[in-house]
Amino acid sequence: MNHSVQAGSFREQLIHQLIDLGEEKHAFLDAYFPKQGVERKQTQQLLAEYVQFIENELADVQTGLPPAVFIGCEVTIDYIDYQMKDTFKIVYPMDADPEQNCISFLSPVGKQLLMTRRDDIINVATPAGAMRVRMLHIH
Repeated sequence: MNHSVQAGSFREQLIHQLIDLGEEKHAFLDAYFPKQGVERKQTQQLLAEYVQFIENELADVQTGLPPAVFIGCEVTIDYIDYQMKDTFKIVYPMDADPEQNCISFLSPVGKQLLMTRRDDIINVATPAGAMRVRMLHIH
C-alpha cells in the first residue's frame, strides 16, 4: 500500500486510499489477522464502513481541510474532564510510532477517532477507563 499522504490534494489522497484498500484489502487482513476470527471480522467491517465513509465524503471534499478524521490526518483532541489536549496522527499499522504520536487506525483509540468530525464529543475507552474527548482540530 502507498501510505504517503504528503503529496497531492486531500481528495487525491482519499482516492488513493480507496484504491489501496480495494486492491490490497485481503493482503492487509492476512498480514494483521492471518486467522479467521472475531477480530478479523470486526476489522473487515471497519474497513467496509471506512470505504463507504470515504465514498460518501468524496462528493463534498475539496482540497482544503478534511471534514472528518481519515487515515493520514493529524488530530487534536481535548480530554474534557481533564482539561488536557493531545495531538495524534492516524496512520496505517506499519507506520505507527507512539513516540512520534503516530497511532494506528486499528489501535483502540485510532478506531474510535476514525470518521469523527470536528467538535464531535465521544467516549474513548482507554486502559485507564472511558474518557470524554472533543475533536478540536483535523489536519
